[in-house]
Amino acid sequence: MSDALDPEFATADRAEIGDAERIEELAFAALDAADHGRIDETERLAARALELTERLPEGPDRHRSLARSLRATGSAQRARASYREAESTFRQALAAALTGFGPGSLEVAELENDLGMTSKYAGRFADAEAAYDRARAILEALPDADPEDLAALYHNLGGLAHARGEFAAAEPLARRAIEIRTHAVGARDPATLLDRSAHAATLTGLGRLDESEASLRDLLPDLEDALGPDHPEVAVALANLAAVLQARGSLSEAEAQYRRAIAIREAGLGADTSALAVPLNNLGTVLRAQGRTDEARAAYTRGIRLLEGEVDEDHPNLLALRRNLARLPAADADPGP
Repeated sequence: MSDALDPEFATADRAEIGDAERIEELAFAALDAADHGRIDETERLAARALELTERLPEGPDRHRSLARSLRATGSAQRARASYREAESTFRQALAAALTGFGPGSLEVAELENDLGMTSKYAGRFADAEAAYDRARAILEALPDADPEDLAALYHNLGGLAHARGEFAAAEPLARRAIEIRTHAVGARDPATLLDRSAHAATLTGLGRLDESEASLRDLLPDLEDALGPDHPEVAVALANLAAVLQARGSLSEAEAQYRRAIAIREAGLGADTSALAVPLNNLGTVLRAQGRTDEARAAYTRGIRLLEGEVDEDHPNLLALRRNLARLPAADADPGP
């Protein structure tokens, strides 16, 4: 992807009407901004790309530009945990890509991967698996597939298995992502570090706590240096480390790491994002283990309120929060959000 566009360049017209090359630059810059956690910039650039796309005449360039612009828009929506909106946007982008690029194209594979990620976050694991399988079939058939695309797909397949609690299946998939990415871009590239963070989470699930903790403590300083201490992916790695500490019984340190992960997400996405639900659930579990029932209840209740209306009633995260809340002793009064 290209570097982020200069703000003046990103908003100024170079021609009377936008052309496909200009839209491609904007869309790629928007995706780059999303990768670096700059969601406001992603939305602005994606909106500009869509505005210029609407001025293109009907034809292949319009379909290709629409696919790229909508992919950037969907990436911002997913980053804000607006999964229903993101899924709808990615489906529109996929329809445009099938027309503009063809069913066996890299662009279609990338959008299937995006759709799979979004379906996983929405708790529809079967839909996610189907989308990932379609992406893998395309990538494996391409003679010049980018190794990083394959690494991303293995990363996501491992993440899906992890979300299902299938840690033995998740671990080799996550490890394969690391192997591919290390060969392609090096062991200390930020993307490789993210693969390692995901792999560490599978090790935690398998009870291999020493390996998981060592990997996370090794990668976190480099990840913070590369992406900044307030990047959403840093929050993910911190939450993964907190899970290890929680499993070890180091509850005070686990609480501190979960609270930092929550603070990062609040700063970037606001206090009302459903992306806070999982760390709030985990924080509540740590608080409950420390006998701090009222604080645990507040964490669970807040997580439930953030998810209700945003996900289906059978979403695994919503069910887990409700189960955990029900396990607490009855409260004398509603603690509020």
